[in-house]
Amino acid sequence: MTTGGGLRELSRRAVQSQIAASAEALFIAQGFEETTVDEIAAAVGMSQRSFFRYFASKDDVILDNLERLADDLAAAVAERPDGEPEWDTLRRAFDPLIEQFADRARREHGAAVQRIIEDSPRLLAAYLQRLDGIQQRLTDELMARDEDGDRIVMRAVVGSAFACLHAAISHVACGGDPERFGSHLDRAMTALRPALIPSQR
Repeated sequence: MTTGGGLRELSRRAVQSQIAASAEALFIAQGFEETTVDEIAAAVGMSQRSFFRYFASKDDVILDNLERLADDLAAAVAERPDGEPEWDTLRRAFDPLIEQFADRARREHGAAVQRIIEDSPRLLAAYLQRLDGIQQRLTDELMARDEDGDRIVMRAVVGSAFACLHAAISHVACGGDPERFGSHLDRAMTALRPALIPSQR
């Protein structure tokens, strides 16, 4: 049963997602710096004061997709079988991203948001910091399944999986076939696996 606090948090996340979606559309249409908080608030029918109940700044809005990604990945890892090799668990956790790349509209929207982030040193620094936080969170999830495991090794495994993910994304960004994103990811993760976890070959 979901508690009252849990329901409130779900409601809050739903509003945050709505604000972020409207804000991203404005950022893509007219530019990040050119878009004001007042415009974002108006787009979702709320006051500026109400906006700040959900986000501390515009920066937090455009980076909200990472918060959603963190929740999705952590949930995916938590749902995998306890005895499954960590490398396979991480690969399966990336399935929603493969689905996103298969959808042209979602893929192009995500790419446009990513360009905005990468064009701003401030946003890029915050993005990388949050990305590191996601990897720490997944490390925690995996360590919860194996409390006697080596945390340093586990963190390295998670980081390596994300390096494979980044390599596949970069390949598509440089002209690779986006419809084969899943294949690109699988190729990278298959190639690295023997060096990372010999016992799981």
